[in-house]
Amino acid sequence: MTKETESKIISSTDSLTRYSDAISRGLKRGDEYVELFTTLCNTQDSNELLTAAIGLTDFQLDSEFVTFPHQYSDEDVQLIFMDRMLQLKQIPRNFAVNEVKRVEKLQGRFKLLNEDNFSFFKSPKNRSGFFFAATRNHQPLFYLNLQKKEVLFNSDALVNYFVVTLEGTETANIKNAVSVLVDFAKILKENFGFKVDFNILDSVNGEFYAFAAGDIDRDILDQLFVDAAKSDYMLMSGPKDEAVLELDHDITLTVMNSGSEDLPKWGALVHDEQQKESWLDLLLDYPFIREWYLRNNKSLAILADSYTFG
Repeated sequence: MTKETESKIISSTDSLTRYSDAISRGLKRGDEYVELFTTLCNTQDSNELLTAAIGLTDFQLDSEFVTFPHQYSDEDVQLIFMDRMLQLKQIPRNFAVNEVKRVEKLQGRFKLLNEDNFSFFKSPKNRSGFFFAATRNHQPLFYLNLQKKEVLFNSDALVNYFVVTLEGTETANIKNAVSVLVDFAKILKENFGFKVDFNILDSVNGEFYAFAAGDIDRDILDQLFVDAAKSDYMLMSGPKDEAVLELDHDITLTVMNSGSEDLPKWGALVHDEQQKESWLDLLLDYPFIREWYLRNNKSLAILADSYTFG
């Protein structure tokens, strides 16, 4: 055997060995994926659930020599995570993933709402960030990033969907769906230290809902005075030119300038002894406030994170 022939045999053997090793690594990668996915679907430990979801997000399963034709997407992982976390924390089962018979795009439903389905879709700005939205319009209701531990709610989409699109739907059913989203965010905040911006879903007294325009025309406040009177509510003017509206159940709405005359920063405060009434609740509970807000939305829109939702 010549040295050239011997070299070719060795090279061929090395090539076959590299191929075998690549197959082995690909199969091992598949085993790692199965272990994480099994944990995601079956664990009864919330910390393990979060770890599995993070591990599966942006998981590169396929390799050069081993591919898996049927896979759930990163978006599906977020939905399974949300559904299972609500389950583990014993939140009433008013949201669930639709039953599927094969690997396909997963969607969920709020049981007390209409036929709309909901799913996650990936943020174009961050590979580990996802938006949760109704599949009919894909307007992001909130942003979820498990790796960075962030949940951010989007005021525009929340109003457009729950107030405008669902107009005519039983208010209690809408609030039930919204409470699921709030409970999910609270779980992540209180148990795992997530940064959460509840935005117009925040019902804590002292939360200032800043209007997009900063300054607002006096005519807009005058409209609220008139609209309130027509609905048998009294809007009063406070000592600092704020507008104070006494509502039912000892709830007070104050529209005020928290800035200065030169740099105005108009917005609203909601005071509720029970700390249950958010800005979104006001829009759902009081038609005259809802109509006033929507009619002047260009000025009164509550700001959300502009980078994430812009």
